[in-house]
Amino acid sequence: MKRIESADAVRGFSLLGIFMANLLIFQFGLSGKDHMEYYDLNGINEFIFKTVKVIFEGSFLPIFAVLFGFSMDKLFQSMKNKEMKWKRFKLLCRAGGIIILGLLHSYFIWEGDILLAYGIAMIIFIPFISLPKWFFRIVTILLAAGLILITAASFFLPAEPVENTGPAVSAEDEQEYMSSLTEVYSSGNYGEILDARQSLEDPFFIEKMEAMDGAGVLVVLLGMLMPAMFYAVGVYLSKAGWFSKNANHFWSSKIFIYLIPVSIILKSSIHWMENEEIAYSLNFMFALVLSFGLMSLIKYIYQFHENSKVITGLKSMGKLSLTMYIMQSLIGTTIFYGYGFGMFGSDMFALSAVIFIVFYILQMILAVWYLKHFTYGPLEYLLRTVTYMNFRKKKWSRDMKSSEE
Repeated sequence: MKRIESADAVRGFSLLGIFMANLLIFQFGLSGKDHMEYYDLNGINEFIFKTVKVIFEGSFLPIFAVLFGFSMDKLFQSMKNKEMKWKRFKLLCRAGGIIILGLLHSYFIWEGDILLAYGIAMIIFIPFISLPKWFFRIVTILLAAGLILITAASFFLPAEPVENTGPAVSAEDEQEYMSSLTEVYSSGNYGEILDARQSLEDPFFIEKMEAMDGAGVLVVLLGMLMPAMFYAVGVYLSKAGWFSKNANHFWSSKIFIYLIPVSIILKSSIHWMENEEIAYSLNFMFALVLSFGLMSLIKYIYQFHENSKVITGLKSMGKLSLTMYIMQSLIGTTIFYGYGFGMFGSDMFALSAVIFIVFYILQMILAVWYLKHFTYGPLEYLLRTVTYMNFRKKKWSRDMKSSEE
């Protein structure tokens, strides 16, 4: 089955967005990025922080998840065309490999891992992989309709009165946590940071769980199901041939490109709208609209500049997405953690954004060079080995392949 390289280009572009969104976590922590009152940023750094938060946060992970589902369908169809046996079992092996990699990544490298959740969602999704196109189309329509209804409802539902039962944790606990987190992450060695990741209790997380009043389990379940819903969209795009269609088509592509500036403005409502419930509903909804706008934009650029250096770099990044994603974690932790340059919590966000963009460009150059010599990235090769349970059928090095022909 011929590889759809426009999808590779979009996947490579999504890695830039994920890298920039993760910058917020690398520099300020999972909870710290949402509580910037504990960090003293100057005007320029605060503006760049808010810009990155609006454009990148929540807008690129959906792209990655959609393409995950797209690739899953292409892999299943490829195995089906080759009349392979145990197709779903092979996909389960792949999911198991992703889960193990996610566990290792989240424990030894960085707590902001997405692979574990993606692997679990893949197990949930595998039983549905062979259903026809109309099923995934209905799921996509229902997902879009549900999102619109939930957002619309936030404008009409009355705000619930806040019961003054006192905070789940004290302000002193929050301050102590942020101080301890900043100190150990900015100056601690690897062992100290690893220990803090396991032992430090996040009061902001505890407060959220207390506020949900028993609904925390439901939130966790929804967190696992959400990637699976995006997988369904990706499978629909695969079966509909969306990535191969003309990017000039208005209703399937160009309308989303025109909605990019609208999406950015409405996503930014979290910074200027007084009603927080409406603001966060708009932020969530238009993060997804922005996701499809950016996918359509890259597909449009690919259609007219397929052989340009930028598109070649994006395609190469997309083909090595797993390896490059883990590499980005290594880059981020080295820059911000104490065993590296110790920039965690510093008032240097604008510089951090520039550094991350430079590193992404270097990754593109590395990816182009690498694929001239090798067929698969090291982690992609490992995952293929786990999927097919046979390392001999897939040759890693191009030199190996050419020498055997």
